Amino acid sequence: MQVPQEASDVRPQLELSLDDYKVTGGSIGYGRGGTTFAFTVGPLSDSTVAVLDSVAQAQGRICVYCCREPLLLDLVALERKEPSRVRIVGRIAAGAATAVKTAGR
Repeated sequence: MQVPQEASDVRPQLELSLDDYKVTGGSIGYGRGGTTFAFTVGPLSDSTVAVLDSVAQAQGRICVYCCREPLLLDLVALERKEPSRVRIVGRIAAGAATAVKTAGR
């Protein structure tokens, strides 16, 4: 997990590599609000869950890496499934090309 030093409205407030965790229940949907991506991930440390919760409350942005490819998500919802597992629902903000530029990689 990396938390960028300076978060702006463009930069993600959290970077999370899904390769490091067990991910289940992935789904992609499309509706009036755009494309959403949802998945359950864990086990996560208490500090990672706290940061995710903080970003979710602020309706912030996270960058998730799926198979080492970045995807920017505007965090829509966070639901705790177990003490160290959460369900993340995000609106896709940008794909790999934009995510690489904004994540500073």
